[in-house]
Parts: sequence; structure tokens; C-alpha cells
Amino acid sequence: MEESGTNNKYFIRDMGWYLVGSIIPMGVGFIKTPIFTRYFTPEEYGYLGIVTITFTYISIFLYSWLSSCLWRYYNAFKNKNNLKGLYSNMTAIYLVASALLLISSGVWYVLADLPLVRNLIILSFIQYFIKEFIGLYLIIIRLEGKAFKYNAIHSMRAVLSFGVLYYMTFVLDFRIEAMILSTIIIDVLALLFILFFSREGVSVSLTHISRNTLKLLLKFGSVGLVSNFFFLLITTSDRYIIALYTDMSTVGIYNQVYNICQLSVVALVTVYFNTINPKLNKELEIDFTNSAKLIQDYLFVFLMFGLPVVTYLSMFPREIAFILLGESFRSGYVIMPWIFISSYMYGLFLFIEIRFKFADKLRNIAIGVFLASVLNLVLNFIMIPLYGYQWAAITTFIAYVFIVLYFYLQDSAGFFQNRSYLRKTLFFILILAVELVIDYVIRENYVLSLWQTIAEGLLFFIIYLSLIRGQIRKVKIPF
Repeated sequence: MEESGTNNKYFIRDMGWYLVGSIIPMGVGFIKTPIFTRYFTPEEYGYLGIVTITFTYISIFLYSWLSSCLWRYYNAFKNKNNLKGLYSNMTAIYLVASALLLISSGVWYVLADLPLVRNLIILSFIQYFIKEFIGLYLIIIRLEGKAFKYNAIHSMRAVLSFGVLYYMTFVLDFRIEAMILSTIIIDVLALLFILFFSREGVSVSLTHISRNTLKLLLKFGSVGLVSNFFFLLITTSDRYIIALYTDMSTVGIYNQVYNICQLSVVALVTVYFNTINPKLNKELEIDFTNSAKLIQDYLFVFLMFGLPVVTYLSMFPREIAFILLGESFRSGYVIMPWIFISSYMYGLFLFIEIRFKFADKLRNIAIGVFLASVLNLVLNFIMIPLYGYQWAAITTFIAYVFIVLYFYLQDSAGFFQNRSYLRKTLFFILILAVELVIDYVIRENYVLSLWQTIAEGLLFFIIYLSLIRGQIRKVKIPF
């Protein structure tokens, strides 16, 4: 019992650091969105969204799979005292990937007609070149369990880039390009700090580049690349289809609403996984068989606290849009509940995805995400022309439902066989369902002000915590 209490204490401590480190960037995003959606036009956000998403697709093939390799093999190489070999081979791949990014950016720049798009292409290349390097460094810090340092760097980047963005926009009269340029300026400073003052023992050597290691990374990364690509199709391809059947302003509205919804839920999902990943990765590497119980414990806590957050966010989309979005963007509030739920379901998927990766079931991951992306694309091409951009969020939700069912039917880590956890989870859902009904009845009979709505949400949350306080006290969080 004392060990459990100690584990919970360490878990809460690191969770607290990661929460602070996410609340600051999330808070910056919440402040930034209402300010700049009142200044930049939906059309400008539309072009920014298309260029940014396109670079994300390119980075999927060039960079993102490197982070998967680092998560997968860090502990294996550390146990062999060969981290320098891992870093050296990953650096070689990173440099080749950057050269390919430069070439593809140059081709797109030549083909682009609008000066705005050309400017965004140049800036996006620089941004991704620096951002991806810093991202790999931050993963190393997270794997080492250095929560404070990770969050200090992550938070300072967000705060300082916002300050630079504000100055560039309202003092120097920059337009939408400032959204990327402000980030580049701060990331350059962060990169210099890392290289000269905080390398964390990271070193590379040409002599440590190995054909076998490169082959290992490329083999693992290639399957991860495929799944990441199709996952990106699910979350972003709808912007291109919306642009095809509507206009760039509609793309801008949808993209900003989607981003603000993801900013909240995905940030909280990220905080949770940042906290549990060091322990979970080690367990999966050392004792895969017994990792199922660990995943059950983590999944139960994720459901206990995640379900109410997503429920309350989905209850009040109109009020959230009024607070966080400019007037031209507020019509998008209708899609918010679908995005909140989809973002949470992404977290449910991550529990089984990481288990599949360590079981070398990469092919299963690729097939499942591929089928979901095809389903999403087909539904988008059918529903968006008929019923408008709102259906893009609904089809994304349907794709996530498919993904969760596909993977949990293959391997639920025994969660649904754990009757205690299952019974308690159903109790959580019952409480939230009753609160949803109460909210519906209230709104059918009364018109609530913004402050009354906030009070209602807080009251519901307090009631929820009061009813499950016994479960909170008994929960055991492995750490």
C-alpha cells in the first residue's frame, strides 16, 4: 500500500509537470486564436491550413517515422550501451530527409502562382527543418523522464513565439506569414541553446553509422510511415475536399475550429502519454506478456478522468466558439463535439497501437488505418458535396470508431475481461449520461447566459468527482 501511494505520488508529480507544460502552450493557443481570428481573414487561414497540412504530409514520409523509431529502440540501444550508434544513424537519415524536403519545397515553390503561397512554402520548409530536429531532442528528454526540462523548453517556445507574433502583427503589420515566421525565430534560438548548452550527452560519429542499424530503422519506420500517412489522411484530407467543393474561406473556418478543438483534448492526451510512456515502453521491452495489466491500469485512469472532460467540452460548443473564435469563425461550433470525441478516441487507439508496435504487428496497424482512411475518404466525397463541410467532422468520427473497434477486437490488453474496471467505467458513463439529460432539459426550458453555462459545467464536474471520490482514492497508478 505504501508502494502504491509512492507510485501515485511520483505519477502525480510528473503528470503535474507535463500538465503545466501543456497548459501553457494550450493557454497561449486559446489566447492567440480569438486575437488573430479577429485580425486575419478566413481565406488567409485557408491558405495557411492547406500549405501547413501539405508539409505535414511531406514530413510524414521524411521525418515523423524517425520519432517512432526513437520511441521504439531507445531502451534497446541504451541497454546495449550503444545510444551513440542510434543517434548517428538517425542523424544521417535526418540529413537525407532534409535534402529531399528542400527539393520538394523548391518544386512546389516554382509551380505555385500566388505570392502568399510561395512565402508560406519557404517559411514552412525552414520551420519543419528546425522543428523536427528539436522534436527528436525533446523525445530523448521525455524518455529520460526529465519532465521539468521538457516542459520548460516546450512552454518557453510557445510563450516567446506568441510574443514575437503579436509584435510582428500589430506593430510591424505582418500578415498571415507571421504565424510561421514567429515560430521560426524562437525555434532558431532554442536550437542554438540545445547545440551549445544542453546536448544531454547526445553525440554522433560517422564511424557509428551501420548498414544493419539503418536497415533496422528503415524497416520499422517504413511500416510506421504507411500507417502515419493514412492516419493523416483521416484527420486532414477533408480540407482538400472542402476546398474542392466550397471555397478557401470555408477551409479556413473548418481548419481553425478543428485546431482549437484538438488543442484542448489532444494536449491532455499528450500530457498523459508523456507521463506513462517511459514506464510503459520499458515494460513492453522487458516484459511484454505482463504489460497487459499495466495497460489496463493506465487505460482505466484515462477513462475515469478523460470521459468527463470530453463530455463537458461537447456540451457547450456554442459558448466555447464565442470565447475562443472570431465572429467569422463561430459558425463552426456545430462540428466541435465530433472533433472533441474523435480526439479522445485517438488516445484510446494509442494504448493498443504501442502494444502492437512492440509485438511487431506493424502490418496489422497499417491495414487497420488504411481501411479507416478509405472509409473516411469515401464518406467525405459523398457527404460533403451533399450536406456541407460539417459532415467532414462526422466522417472523421466514424473513421475513429472503426479504428478503435478494429484494434480492440484484436487485442484489448484484457481490459474488457477485467470486470471490476468495466463495471466502474459503466458507472462513470451513467453519471455523465444523466448530466447530459439534465443539461438538455434545462436548455429546453431556459436560456442560459455564458456565466450560467460555466457555473453549470463546474457544478457537473464537482458532482462527478464527488460520486467517484471512492474510486479516485483506491486507484493504483504504476510508475
